[in-house]
Amino acid sequence: MRFEIRGENRLGITRDVVNVLTDQGLDIRAFEVTTHYIYADIPAIQPGRFPLLSHALKQIPGISDIREIDRLPTERRRAQLHATLAALGDPVIAVDANGLIAQANPAAQSIAGTNDKPLRDQDISNILAEPSIEDLRQSGFHLPEHEVTLGGQTYLLQVEPIGHVDDGSDAGDDEPWGGVMVFHRAARLGRVITALQDRSHTGFDDIIGTSRAMTRVKSQAQRLANIDAPLLILGETGTGKELFARACHRASARADQPFLALNCAAMPEGLAESELFGYAAGAFTSARRGGKPGLLELADGGTLFLDEIGELTPYLQAKLLRVLQDGRFRRVGGTDEISVDVRIISATNRDLEAMSHDGTFREDLYFRINVLGITLPPLRDRVEDIDDLAKFFMARTAQQTERPTPHLARDGLDWLRAHDWPGNVRELENTLFRAVALLDGDVLGARDLTSAATGTMTTPDTAAHSESTDPSDAQTAPAHGPDLITQALAQDDFNAGLDMLEREMLMRLYPDYPSSRKLAERLGVSHTSIANKLRKYGIGP
Repeated sequence: MRFEIRGENRLGITRDVVNVLTDQGLDIRAFEVTTHYIYADIPAIQPGRFPLLSHALKQIPGISDIREIDRLPTERRRAQLHATLAALGDPVIAVDANGLIAQANPAAQSIAGTNDKPLRDQDISNILAEPSIEDLRQSGFHLPEHEVTLGGQTYLLQVEPIGHVDDGSDAGDDEPWGGVMVFHRAARLGRVITALQDRSHTGFDDIIGTSRAMTRVKSQAQRLANIDAPLLILGETGTGKELFARACHRASARADQPFLALNCAAMPEGLAESELFGYAAGAFTSARRGGKPGLLELADGGTLFLDEIGELTPYLQAKLLRVLQDGRFRRVGGTDEISVDVRIISATNRDLEAMSHDGTFREDLYFRINVLGITLPPLRDRVEDIDDLAKFFMARTAQQTERPTPHLARDGLDWLRAHDWPGNVRELENTLFRAVALLDGDVLGARDLTSAATGTMTTPDTAAHSESTDPSDAQTAPAHGPDLITQALAQDDFNAGLDMLEREMLMRLYPDYPSSRKLAERLGVSHTSIANKLRKYGIGP
């Protein structure tokens, strides 16, 4: 039986309790003392005898209460620790200063040991070749994270020291008792990256669009999302291919696993290969010690989104084909084959079928990635959605620029619907951002949108000027102010036009935020960047 004794914190009270227990011939199996509590575990006490013992103990001066408990505090803490370690999916091993395993959770036991031979009290060198116990001691059981092999699998090892020995010696304060070794799976790191990068948790219900074209493609994508096979998303630039890829992942059975993305057109072949497949230790001069897992390893169990897959080089196309065929690959500079379970979702605005016919894209890879497919409609084919999209982008821009959300005038909506939008939703978003950010007043009209689309700014003076000036005089009128931007854009000098637009916006905002720090905070960019821009355009003191 286990019981708890509550009493005063006085000298000798513990000795008095022990004397009573000894006088009654009781064998104490465990005994714990805190400031106001004494805990005891005495197996020989039967339930019928406990009231008599309780009465005897209460005769001790300072004892106020005695009650039965299910576990001693140490037992409770040990059970909580074991439950915590068992709940961890990653292997965790605690070693003492001599390299003997003091604790190992079930994940470590199943990967590095056997059920009939516990890891506890074994030497860590029996299951882990590197780092050695000498390396751990020299580092004070605090090593930088690096890759190791445990049970034939690759992990990222994290080592943290446990306590310090305080034996009165000069070196005692610097010597840990041992260390905790946590072995992180690459897929777990992928889940962490996904959680940090994707905070929107985008699903199909979050994709704006109720037009017939969008309703049809969302319904098709929802049906295909749950089918665990490669998916190819086609569509013009700016139609929301990554948005659909994320929604398909969240609607699939892999929703709780990593979702990682790679833009195949954004990096050269060598860098894209190491990002996708990772590299082994010593693969090249600047390689990180211990190697680095690629996106395929980090996305194990989840989804890998390959944007602009049509830009992959033939060499990378061949390596990716092997992964799609049997889920195996080698790191750059590595010799060991790695197996992964990853669903590939690809996207492109190019005609892969035509490219496969003319030899610029592997035909066998095209058939592998095109098991399932959807084609996203351009914005000009879903004009009915422009109203909802415009309201969403205007509200978001107003929040980002800390201003009230303007009202979209009827002529403004008509202008948006009549525009061709070759850049699709992305172009619409950028146009509305410029228009709202530079708007004077609370009504957004066609004139403001025209100015935003061309990079010019409409002010009362320029508006009156444009209305009163004869069109025939426009060719001979001197170019100044906003007309310079229009002229620069007309001459394909886009950089000059963007610089002028940037200068105009900073000049308008600076009086309300008269310092580079305030202006940077207002625009959500770095202080250094704004300071350089103000100096460049000669704005402010």
